[in-house]
Amino acid sequence: MSQTVLPTGSVKARTRNLKTATPSLLLELPILRQIAAKIGTYELRRRLVHMTPVCLPFLLWYIPHRDPWGPILINSVLAITVTMVTLALWRFSTIARTDHEDGLSAVFGYAIPVLLCVLLLPDRGELAMMTLGILALGDGSATLGGLWFGGRKLPWNRKKTLSGLCCFILIGTTVATIIYWGEARPGVTWTSALLVTGLATLGAGLMESLSLPGNDNFRVGSTAAVIGAIVQIAILGR
Repeated sequence: MSQTVLPTGSVKARTRNLKTATPSLLLELPILRQIAAKIGTYELRRRLVHMTPVCLPFLLWYIPHRDPWGPILINSVLAITVTMVTLALWRFSTIARTDHEDGLSAVFGYAIPVLLCVLLLPDRGELAMMTLGILALGDGSATLGGLWFGGRKLPWNRKKTLSGLCCFILIGTTVATIIYWGEARPGVTWTSALLVTGLATLGAGLMESLSLPGNDNFRVGSTAAVIGAIVQIAILGR
């Protein structure tokens, strides 16, 4: 029986090859096996790449530092970001949904809002890390939740689901609150952290749900950062 040969550079061909490219040990984890069976190994790989940067804010918990961030910490974060951006651009073709997806706008749109917070607000590191958390797990869980749960479409965007938006807001707010609370100096209450991050995540989630051209990473990250900064000033006066 003859087989159809897919072009080497096509997304379908890459999708088939990803089953063997993804580390087998990783796929042996029960929870990831279940997710891969539901949404596909290809999309799981994309979600993992999108969510992995959330490790950075938690890594900072174990590095003594204060606000404003000093040059050593800022340069370290910049070096980590440059490394991750370079790797993401280099391997973007393996996670692109189409052959024509713009890797530059996706990768730089993810990194720029966080870097602007770090460089422009070095004394408010919690805003940068909150923005990263919302992008990584808020935006990342929206796609994952929409594919996993499905269900009712949003009235203003039939390509998005209510379940995806709810996952964005619930998971994004939870993770961002923990990150913000852990990074804020001087310390803040859980209530203050929840108010700042909850409103920032809500705004970012609604922005992600809109039907707009291009990749939404920059819009989502910028919305989260701006709303977070405004709410922080209103609530904490700083």
